[in-house]
Amino acid sequence: MIRNYLLLAVRNLRKHRAFALLNILGLGLSIACCILVFMLVRHHLSFDRFHAKADRTVEITTEDRGNENRKMSVVPYPMSEALRQEYSFLEKTAMVTSRGNSLITIEQPGQAPAKFKEDDARAFAEPELFEIFDFPLVQGDVAGLREPNTALLTEKMANKYYGTTNAIGKTFKVNNKKEFRVVGVLKDIPANTDLQYQIYCSWQTMATDSNSMRMLHNWGGIQGGTQCFAVFREGHTAAELEAAFLAFKDKYFHPEVRDWFYHAIPLAAVHLDADYGTGVSTRYIWTLGLIGLFLLLTACVNFVNMATAQALNRAREVGVRKVMGSTRGQLFWQFMSETGVIVLISTLIGVVVAYLTLPYLNTLTGTELTLDFGRDVRLYGFLAALMLMVAFLAGAYPGLALSGFRPTQSLKGSVDLKQVGGISLRRLLVGTQFAISQVLIIGAVVVTNQIDYARHADLGFRREGIVNLPLPGGDQKKYSALKQQLSTLAGVENVSLCMQPPASNSNWNTQVKLESRPEREPWIINYKFGDEQYAETFGLQFLAGRNLQPSDTVREYIVNEEVIHKLGLASPDAILGQRLSVDGDAHTVVGVIKNFHNLSFHDAIAPLVMSSAMDNYDVCAVRINLQNTKPTLDAVEKTWTSIFPEFYYEYDFMDARIAEFYEQEGMILQLIRMFAGIAIFIGCLGLYGLAAFMVTRRRKEIGIRKTLGASLPGILWLFGKEYTRLIIIAFVVAAPLGWWAMTNWLKDYKYQIPLGATIFLTSLTATFLVAIITVGTQSLRAALANPVKALRSE
Repeated sequence: MIRNYLLLAVRNLRKHRAFALLNILGLGLSIACCILVFMLVRHHLSFDRFHAKADRTVEITTEDRGNENRKMSVVPYPMSEALRQEYSFLEKTAMVTSRGNSLITIEQPGQAPAKFKEDDARAFAEPELFEIFDFPLVQGDVAGLREPNTALLTEKMANKYYGTTNAIGKTFKVNNKKEFRVVGVLKDIPANTDLQYQIYCSWQTMATDSNSMRMLHNWGGIQGGTQCFAVFREGHTAAELEAAFLAFKDKYFHPEVRDWFYHAIPLAAVHLDADYGTGVSTRYIWTLGLIGLFLLLTACVNFVNMATAQALNRAREVGVRKVMGSTRGQLFWQFMSETGVIVLISTLIGVVVAYLTLPYLNTLTGTELTLDFGRDVRLYGFLAALMLMVAFLAGAYPGLALSGFRPTQSLKGSVDLKQVGGISLRRLLVGTQFAISQVLIIGAVVVTNQIDYARHADLGFRREGIVNLPLPGGDQKKYSALKQQLSTLAGVENVSLCMQPPASNSNWNTQVKLESRPEREPWIINYKFGDEQYAETFGLQFLAGRNLQPSDTVREYIVNEEVIHKLGLASPDAILGQRLSVDGDAHTVVGVIKNFHNLSFHDAIAPLVMSSAMDNYDVCAVRINLQNTKPTLDAVEKTWTSIFPEFYYEYDFMDARIAEFYEQEGMILQLIRMFAGIAIFIGCLGLYGLAAFMVTRRRKEIGIRKTLGASLPGILWLFGKEYTRLIIIAFVVAAPLGWWAMTNWLKDYKYQIPLGATIFLTSLTATFLVAIITVGTQSLRAALANPVKALRSE
């Protein structure tokens, strides 16, 4: 029986090639998208779940309940040691703190030193970290990490530095200062973990450094990238630690951070927790899943539409089979087998398309996903479930409709559209396609406009032509020499030494107090360091007072107007001459600058204070003339290299830094554009096939109308009015859905675009254009056809 079903299915698909091709192409594309979405969603849901103790592991986080409630994935340096001493129900605790922009130097006898620039690849870690997480060693022993100046490397880094994984005992130098000895080689870190460091230096090394030593016992501040992890003993939960944290905070109280509270977040939840910014948000995962479902529904709607339309051509076949003794159940399964064959072929095509497009998705999302058909059992399970769902969604209704024809009506040819769902069902299905497409178009337009607004809006400072050069730690006299020599170059308009440019992900936030007031302010202030050329280089505007005087140390402050607002002062002039205590250091305020965006558009403009301090400068900002960029950049590189020959030269433009703020939004935009385009294309396939069928069915009607004098516009409107009505109805449904979805998405931005009528009209216009192209071509061909050919059989 099954063999007969399949034989008949193949025979009917050959007979209706165009119908089969359109359905296979539409389903194949949607299945490919579903596979890609499944791979991406599964990847993010799997983060840090592979560790044996993952269900008992938490990350300790900080909540600042000051004036603006903030949640941070970082903690003070002494957190791990204090937790070990206080709570016996904790099996292990461990600290890790990142170190960015590391210059790694490998010295080999008789050869020039090899230099490698590593960004965000190095960290200091306690050895207990490798007893909490399953990062196995292929060589060496974690115990060696208890000694200062030791390190663990991954296999990737060992091969990169030494050409072999046999790196035990070998040495490397960091930033031309401290030398480390390799005591172990880790197996390469899996992609599905947020701890992506490739070089782990011993925590004890920081105890030998005078600057870091102070932080090891300081509860009054947090350095970015400093995390603490803990694993509970069997039978204990995070709730116990949460309850204990109130007393813990009182014991390790620091007056500067009295509004800080600590929390224990399950490890498996951290990656998808938007509050801590360690990965993607749960909303992103839901969005991807819904888009995949929408695409699948669009393709299934196509199938149902065309299958029910083709049903009229197969009415006599059904009548003959019923007269010959076929039951309704047998006919249903025959039609389902045809659907199954189409779904099987579509799945094979979808797998091929997914395989070919996966490298593009990896590039777009920064992942390393692979389709492993040899070992990925879950992928097979997903494909099987997907095929069953598609076969049911696409084939069940057409199978029931076709198998339900009465033999007498079928043989007489009196079956009409009402018996296969009629106009109402077709309107519902086509309207659903239009609505899905319009929601995706609205999403793409809103995300595009918001990102363009964020990237090109007036940020309150100059970003064009600003080149940022990193400053290696070391001799600060060289900083002044670099600034002086760069200032003399042709094409260089201004040079400033600073901690960071105006808008940066790296910020120093601290406490502030006006000396004339008894208490410190309940809000924190963004502390920036820059020399006297900082304001001119970045085009900052003064509202009152003057600029900073040249100085290598903190002697005076300038603030932004948000500080005036927070302090409740009447005007910018009111703060001039007053002493402000910032991070415990009091100096006079000499100037007030106009607000600028010191963070991304996700965050409100923060109160800001600036001062000069040579020992806090990390960047040399160079403003160049964009009319002569290449020679100027070459001269800048030559000058920098002559002063710091032992370091690795690199630079970036300010515009590129601004773009990094919206990297995830850019990725979402590309995905939405891609999926919206595919949804529209799948919809076009269905509309094209349906329009072709409807034109064929009404060919004689068109011939009669033309004979009776109907005009070309009248014939076109005969088909166009139905789709115009459906597009408008779909828009009425899609517009509120799109508005709701994008209003929620825009909540992440403090500064956002308005959801004006233009956005929704763009969606409506695009849908009309799609319908005109797909339906209009078929309608025009029918309207221009010779009516004699249509009527000669009468």
